[in-house]
Amino acid sequence: MNSPKTSFEVQVLADKNWVIAEMASDEKAAKSFAENLLQAGNHVAVRVVRDYERLDGTHSETVVMEKKAAEKAAGDPTLSPITEAPLCAELEDFYGLAARTTIGKLLRKYLDEALITPTELLHDAKEMKRFGDKGNLLFSAIDKVSSLQARAAGEETGKGRKEFLDKSWDGLNKRARDFAATKPKAPQTFAQALAAAGQGAGQPFALRALVSMALLEKRSWFGKLDLLIAWAAEPAAADHMPVIDGVIADLTVPAQVIQDLLGFQSNLASALCQIADLTEGKAETAKFAPETFTELNKLFAAGRLPLAREILMSRVVREIGGANPLSRNDPGQEYEMFHKVLHRLVDRDNVIGGPHMAEALLQRGSRVLNAGGGTVSAPQALQLMLAALGDGCVRLQFMLTLCASALGKSMGDVLTEVLSTQVRKATHIDQWIAVRVLPRDRMAALTAAAKAMKTCPVLMDEFKIPLRDHIDEVMVRYLQDEGVIEKIDKPDDPLAARAIRLVKFCGSGVLIEGKSLNMAKARVIEHLRQKQFEEKFLASVSDPGQGEKHLRDFHRLLVECGFS
Repeated sequence: MNSPKTSFEVQVLADKNWVIAEMASDEKAAKSFAENLLQAGNHVAVRVVRDYERLDGTHSETVVMEKKAAEKAAGDPTLSPITEAPLCAELEDFYGLAARTTIGKLLRKYLDEALITPTELLHDAKEMKRFGDKGNLLFSAIDKVSSLQARAAGEETGKGRKEFLDKSWDGLNKRARDFAATKPKAPQTFAQALAAAGQGAGQPFALRALVSMALLEKRSWFGKLDLLIAWAAEPAAADHMPVIDGVIADLTVPAQVIQDLLGFQSNLASALCQIADLTEGKAETAKFAPETFTELNKLFAAGRLPLAREILMSRVVREIGGANPLSRNDPGQEYEMFHKVLHRLVDRDNVIGGPHMAEALLQRGSRVLNAGGGTVSAPQALQLMLAALGDGCVRLQFMLTLCASALGKSMGDVLTEVLSTQVRKATHIDQWIAVRVLPRDRMAALTAAAKAMKTCPVLMDEFKIPLRDHIDEVMVRYLQDEGVIEKIDKPDDPLAARAIRLVKFCGSGVLIEGKSLNMAKARVIEHLRQKQFEEKFLASVSDPGQGEKHLRDFHRLLVECGFS
C-alpha cells in the first residue's frame, strides 16, 4: 500500500469556476505562486487547496488560502479609436459639425460619463475646466488628433498641428470664460435665449452658449432631446434651426441613444432601415420607442434637421460597411436581410447616403456572399447585387453612384465595362421599368435614367453620351410600339385639343432630349405648318367667344415648352 501523499493546487476563479493553474508539493511555494498571480492583476480571485491522499486511496481537500483581488478605483475614461480628424484652420471651425462629430467619437466615454454633448463641452467654462483636469485626457486627445491631421497633410511630425491645437484650446477656453463672466442666466425658452444673445458678431457663440446652459440642466440624453424638440416648435426658432439641429446631431452620435430611440428592432438590418425611414420622416414608431421618436420623425419630415440626418446616415454607412451581422440571432437570414437593406437604400432616384453608401453596400455584399463558401470578388459581388435589384433604372443609379466612390474609382475599367454591358443589353423598356408602372411614370423613369447617365460627373462624355443615346433609342421604340403619340393626337378630336395635348406632352419632362422628344415635337410642327392652322384652331374651339384667348394661351404654351 502506498504511503500518504500531500499536494497543493493553486486555483484561479474563471467564469465563476475554480480552475487549476499550478500544482506544488510545498504549501509555502503554492501560496507564493498564488500571491504572484493575484499581483499580476489578471485574476479576480485565487486560492490554494491542500489535497491529502489517504492510505486507502481516498482524498481529502482543504482550502488553506483564498484571496480576492482588490477592487480597482474607477480610472479616467479612455479615448475611443478614430481614424481621421478634419483640419480646423480657425477657431470657429471647432464649433462646426465635422469637428464636433470627431470630438463626439474620440471622447465618447468621457462624454457619456459626464452626460454632455460636444456643443456643451465647447461652450461652458466649467465643463472645459472639468475636462482639462481629467488626468491626461486632454493632452492625449490633442496628441491623437494632431498625429492624424499631420498624416493626412503629409507632414513628417505633428508638432505644428499640436501647437495649433494647444493654442486653439486656450482660445476656446477664453471665449467660454469671457461669456461666463457676464453671469448669464439659463434660458427657459428659445425666445429667451435668442433675446439674451443680442445682436452682432458675437451672437452665434452667445446663442449656442445659452442653449448649452439650458441643456446642462438636463441630466439625461432624452431630457436634452425633448428640450430641443420643444424649442424647435417655437416661432423664434424658425430662422435659427441650424443651432437646434446641430445639437440634435450631437445627440445622435451615442449608440445607446439610437438604440433607445428606435425601440424594439429584431436585428441590425431592421434598425438601419428604421433609421433611413426616420431621416426621411416616414418612419412608423416601433414597440417601446419613446414619444421623442415620433416628434423627431415630424421634424425630419419637415426637412428641418439636415445636420442630424447627415450624422444618422453616416452611422448607417459605417454599419453597412462594418462587420456586425445584419441578423445576429439568425445567421441563416443574413443574405435575406442584406437584400432588405439593399432595396431600402437604393431606388431609381438615388442611393441614400451617396457614394459612401454604394461602396459600403458592395463591401457588405462581398462579405455576405463569401460567407456562403468560396471566394467572391468585388466585381462578381456587383454582378450578383445588380441581378438582385431587378429594375434597370435602379441598377443604373447604383452603378453611377458607385463610380463616384473611392472603391468604384479603384475598380476602373472593370466597373465601366459592367455599366456599359448592363445598359446596352437592356433594349426594351420592360427591362428598365416594370410593366405594372403607369405609362407616364415609365417614361419619366427612363428619362431620369438618361439624364443621370448624361450628367454623371465622374464619367467622360465619349463614354456616357453613347449610353445616354441608347436609352433614348429605348424610349423611341416604346413610343412607336405603343403608339403613344398617336393616342395623344387622336384624329377624331378637335384640332385645338390635339395641339394643346401634344405641346403639353413635349413640355412635361417625360421625354428624353434627343430622338424621342424630337418625335413628339415633329408632330406639333406638322400641325403648325398646315395651311390656315390658326383659322382651323379657332374653328375647333367649343366656345367661339373664347377662341382668341385660347389661341393666345396656346402661343404662350408653345414658348414655355421650348418651341420658338
